Amino acid sequence: MRQLVQFALIVAALFVLIGTTFWPLARGITLGLDLQGGFELLYKIEPHGGGPVTTDLLRQTETVLANRINVLGVAEPLIEPEPPDRIRIQLPGVTNVDEARQMLAAEAHLAFRHLVLDDKGNVVEESPDLLTGADLKEGAARVVFSDRTTAPMVSLTVKDPKKLEAITRSIPHGDPKHRLAIFLDDRLISAPTVNATITNGQAVIEGMADVEEARRLAGLLNAGALPVKLVELSYASVSPTLGQAALFRGIEAGVAALLFIAVFMLAVYRLPGFVAVVTLFAYVYLVFFFLWGIRVTLTLPGIAALILGMGMAVDANIITDERIKDELRSGKSIPSAVKAGSRRSLMTILDAHVTTLIAGIVLFIMGGASAIRGFAVIHILSTVLNLITNVGLARLLLHLLVRSGRFDRPAFFGVREREIRAA
Repeated sequence: MRQLVQFALIVAALFVLIGTTFWPLARGITLGLDLQGGFELLYKIEPHGGGPVTTDLLRQTETVLANRINVLGVAEPLIEPEPPDRIRIQLPGVTNVDEARQMLAAEAHLAFRHLVLDDKGNVVEESPDLLTGADLKEGAARVVFSDRTTAPMVSLTVKDPKKLEAITRSIPHGDPKHRLAIFLDDRLISAPTVNATITNGQAVIEGMADVEEARRLAGLLNAGALPVKLVELSYASVSPTLGQAALFRGIEAGVAALLFIAVFMLAVYRLPGFVAVVTLFAYVYLVFFFLWGIRVTLTLPGIAALILGMGMAVDANIITDERIKDELRSGKSIPSAVKAGSRRSLMTILDAHVTTLIAGIVLFIMGGASAIRGFAVIHILSTVLNLITNVGLARLLLHLLVRSGRFDRPAFFGVREREIRAA
């Protein structure tokens, strides 16, 4: 009787835990591009002036792109270098595609030049770059507002104030024909007249249409200029509606698989089948717990791996249960049959899981594409959790039931009396 109470307490505690925490965990899991919408870009990297794409160049490009994506406010982006000269970007949840593409691909080369204009406002002389983005303090660009017009501007801080002081001193003050023009990727942003020598190292960029434009420009400057040119090779977009539909279909498939497996195990294996169903729920819960805990992004291939893992989860139970049935047919008592069947099935189960684990690791290392690696991660996680729940937990629960003495008939294990007599 004590064993039966222990079994009931373990199962009750398990289902209370699942019932109270499963949905918060599930809602906290990061969804991939194919489940929440967004877009994916594949770029080719072309170094300025030619030359090979080195590992350092790839890393610098990845860092700048990550900083720019932070400005967009994207949760859980994927930036994946694909040597020798490709970089793949996934931005789940992004709806303003044009803004994101423009910000990612912009080289963000900032340049200050002295322009000389004629009476009609045409440029008759343009100096080389007097200042560039490399002369700015890192992360110092910010949005400010004009005291006169309240228009948004971008404030900059120069590393060497004396350099800006010398430039502004050399340009005639108050002369509208002489401008200190500011260019971004050779596009004129503003060309103010210099009214006084700037000694504090502070400069501002005017001409912003709105605060959002000023914010984007400040973010670009803080992220830094790209050390390469990005050539867009492919572009794929998934609408939020399609992503939600794919998610619902994946959930429906998972629930259907869970129900069919539960019905099959209960119908064929009776008491051990019930134990398998309990541990199957524990397996699903643990998978979601670890997906949430280690911040794995769930994708459609990941859902496929999870559903496949459900079938694999009961494999261990089926092997053990069939061994137990064989022992019962040979005439052994139920406690002896359960003990012998569990022992004889253990090595077979371990061998199967080890080979499956090896296949998952190879798939992760050599899969290449993020979707394949995402499948491999959940596949590996499922295999490990299978051993914990459907070998460790299932055997504990089954032995508690058998030791209670309340289930002493072979019918509880799917074995008929005439099968025993025939043996």
